[in-house]
Amino acid sequence: MAKGNEEIKVGAVVVVSAVIFLTALVFVGGVNLFRKPKVAYTAYFKFAGGLEPGSFVRFGGMKVGTVQDAKIDKGDTTRIRVGLLVDDGTPIRTNSKARISSLGFLGDNYVEVSPGTRDAPMLPPGSEIPAVEIVQLADVFANVNSITVNANKLVGDLDDKVLAVADNANKLIANLNLVVDEPNRQHLNAALANVDAMLAETRPEMKSSLENINKASAKLGPTMDGAHAAMDNANKTITNVNSMLQEDRPELHEVLLSLRESLVAMQKLTGEIDDTLDANRPNLDQSLENIREASQSLKQFTEEVKQRPFSLIRIKPEKDRVPPTGK
Repeated sequence: MAKGNEEIKVGAVVVVSAVIFLTALVFVGGVNLFRKPKVAYTAYFKFAGGLEPGSFVRFGGMKVGTVQDAKIDKGDTTRIRVGLLVDDGTPIRTNSKARISSLGFLGDNYVEVSPGTRDAPMLPPGSEIPAVEIVQLADVFANVNSITVNANKLVGDLDDKVLAVADNANKLIANLNLVVDEPNRQHLNAALANVDAMLAETRPEMKSSLENINKASAKLGPTMDGAHAAMDNANKTITNVNSMLQEDRPELHEVLLSLRESLVAMQKLTGEIDDTLDANRPNLDQSLENIREASQSLKQFTEEVKQRPFSLIRIKPEKDRVPPTGK
C-alpha cells in the first residue's frame, strides 16, 4: 500500500514537471506545439542589434512570430540577412517597414513590423520587408562629440572676431573724436558760414538776373505770337494773289493793297521786336554777368577745396612761404 502511494506521488511529479516544461517551451521558448501555420519573410539590416534565432517578431506591438536566423548576406557582405517566421494571415503590406526595437532600455531587441497603410496591397510570403536602420548609441555619442568640438571652435572664432570688431570700433571712435573735437568743429562751422555768406551775397544778383530774363521772355512771347500771325496773313495773301493772277479777276487791285498793308504791319512788328530787344539788352547783359560772377566764385571755392581739403579742418592756415632772398 505504501509502495503504491509512492508510485502515485512520483507519477504526479513527472506529470507536473512535463506540464511545466511544455508550458515553458510554449510561452518562453516560442515552440509551436499546435503547429499554427507560419510564413517566411526576409529583412536586411546593416546592424543586427543582437538578434538571434528565437527573438520575437512583433506587428504593431503584438507578437506574431520569431526570428528564424540571422547571418551575413553572401551576396552583399555589408549587411545582415534576417529570416522571419510570422503567423499566417498577419497583414504585412508592401509599405510596411521592419526595424529593430526594444521594450525599454534593458529589454531584449526584437523586430518590429509596421502595419503600413490600408490602401496598400498585401506583401506576398517570402518577400523582402524594407528595413529601417536604427541609430546606434556610439554614432550618437560620436555626433555629439563632433558637434561639441565644432561649437567650441565656433565660439573661439567668434571671440576672436568680436575682439577684432571691438578694436576697430575703438579706433573708429578715437578717429571720430579727433575729427570732431572743438577746434576742428569751430573751423568747420566757420567754413560753412563763409559758404553761406558767399551764397547770400550772390543770391540777390542771381534772383534779379532771373527776374529780368523772365520779364524779357514775357515780352518776347506776345511779340513772337504777333510775328507768327503776320506770317500766317502773308501766306494767306500770297495764296490769294496766286489765285487772282491765275483767274485775272477785277479784285486784284484790292488784293495788292491788302498785301501792302500786311507788309507795312509786318515791318512795324519787326521794328517793335528790335526795340524790345534793344530795351532789354542791358538787363540781359547784367543777368549774364551776374551768373558768370557767381559761377566763377563757386568755381574758385571748389578749386580751393580740391587743392587744399585740409583747410576745412585746419585750425590755423599755414603762412605763405617766402622765398629766401640772396645776399
